[in-house]
Amino acid sequence: MRVGVVGGGAMGSWLRREFSSVHEVAVFDVDRSRSDVGSLGELVGWAEVVVVAVPFWEVAGVLKSLAPLSSGRLVMDIATFKEGVAEAYRLFPPDALVASVHPLFGPGAPSIRGQRVLVMEVPGRRGAAEAYRFWAELGARVEWGDLERHDFYVSRTIALSYAVGLALARVYAELGEEVFRYGGTSFRYLATFAFSLLRDPNALRYAEKAPLEEFVEALRRGDAPRPLRDPDAAYKAFYEALKAIEAVGDIFK
Repeated sequence: MRVGVVGGGAMGSWLRREFSSVHEVAVFDVDRSRSDVGSLGELVGWAEVVVVAVPFWEVAGVLKSLAPLSSGRLVMDIATFKEGVAEAYRLFPPDALVASVHPLFGPGAPSIRGQRVLVMEVPGRRGAAEAYRFWAELGARVEWGDLERHDFYVSRTIALSYAVGLALARVYAELGEEVFRYGGTSFRYLATFAFSLLRDPNALRYAEKAPLEEFVEALRRGDAPRPLRDPDAAYKAFYEALKAIEAVGDIFK
């Protein structure tokens, strides 16, 4: 199958590598040095499947540009946040297949095999079943999601995690090197995550989506939250995760 990827950034390049094990792949990017073709139209004219892998705030605009070109194609976005996506897909011709997808991992993943991918039906449109099959055939662990509820939950899983991590990174940076002397296991775990976010140029854009008032209100409550998972199992997993972090090198020396 011929697969066109719109966006040659970190995730688009990663997808190109993974798709190439099964499909013919070409990339279009506004940066010509990362593009295989001269225009978006050229890419879509060649492709049977189009995957939009641009920053989430650009996705709706790219989809609108794709709409008049998309007849007979399967088109999917992989945006972290889905603002304007459903509205953009309404512009697509009836014979275009569309679906909204969220790979629940980043370009640091070693392979797509076994990685979780959410596939969401666009209301009133066909294409979700074809999208599910496309990702499953690559070896991903595909699950169904709900486009209408997606951003509510992602703002609390991804965006809030980014906001907390960036805040910790700032606090630690302002304290300086001496902070490492006094950090224990929780610090090492959280600091590893916090510092890793600083390599993502879009980290602040994700963090801006976090429901901070809800987070602060949760901090103010005096009662212990209901555990969604067994705390003893989580504690054991926490220390196993620390072992894995230390196995790749001690960044705190």
